[in-house]
Amino acid sequence: MSKKGVIISTSTLSKTFFSYIPTDSFIARLHPLTKLGLLFILSVIAYMFNNIIDLLALLILDIILILLTKVPVFSKKFLKIIGGYLLANSSIFIAWCLFSQRAGSITYFETTIIIVKDIWIWNILITDQTIYYASRIALRSLIMFFLALMFFIGTTDRDLIHGLRSIKVPFTICLIINLIFRGIAMFQNDFQIIKEAMQTRGVEFKRASIPQKIRNFVSIFIAMIVLLFKKTEEMANSIESRGIPFRSKNRTIYHYFPLKKKDFVIFAAVLMFFAFSIYLRIYNYSLVDFLLNYIPRIISFIPITLIW
Repeated sequence: MSKKGVIISTSTLSKTFFSYIPTDSFIARLHPLTKLGLLFILSVIAYMFNNIIDLLALLILDIILILLTKVPVFSKKFLKIIGGYLLANSSIFIAWCLFSQRAGSITYFETTIIIVKDIWIWNILITDQTIYYASRIALRSLIMFFLALMFFIGTTDRDLIHGLRSIKVPFTICLIINLIFRGIAMFQNDFQIIKEAMQTRGVEFKRASIPQKIRNFVSIFIAMIVLLFKKTEEMANSIESRGIPFRSKNRTIYHYFPLKKKDFVIFAAVLMFFAFSIYLRIYNYSLVDFLLNYIPRIISFIPITLIW
């Protein structure tokens, strides 16, 4: 459907890398460059914050951005992904507590393990500072995960190419990056299809023994490697048959993504937040403490200013 030369999509859903997103959601209507900016700048801010409360506030912001996609993140599919990452993140927290040694004011556990005749000595020292630093690393990892999840469930492959092209990334590099991320989504779909096909032939996964499960998954990955080569050849033939000129500078654009006012507003807000984070890091302030201390003063000062 077109109106005055502008293509208008009548579909209510768009296929992203890992899901379908409603086209009327807030994240779906953002410019691709805005999504890339949110992903990059918020990731940098996560490494600038040192306070646990500030990292929790940033994590809440990430969760709000995910909810704005209107994707059912509480479905069984996403809960498996989130649960798997939470389990991996817990292992990072435990490993940091066991293998890092930081002196603190409170010591919760301390021991020395001699492995082989006094050659390798493993000192375990868990203090309040150990838990503090381990919590920071786990929260930063969780923030990065939710940011990546927001980006990949809220961005189509077309959005990714257009966003990279907006910052003058060469088309060949854009296509390679797009194919890499699309390959990840295809890998997930192929894995599920092959597993279901094996189950219809009587292959048991849940009740099978551990050696049998290993053999089953090896069979799945062998089939996926064969499919990978076939799809790679099909994709290469498709690119060649369409005559895509990788070095052409004057490429035609079928879908146009203009920057809107809300994109500029979000960019300005994120950049101000980034500059403010640098200020907080230089003077070693906490974001939450700063807001709790200064916002009431600013609010109380506004009526006086209006009266004056």
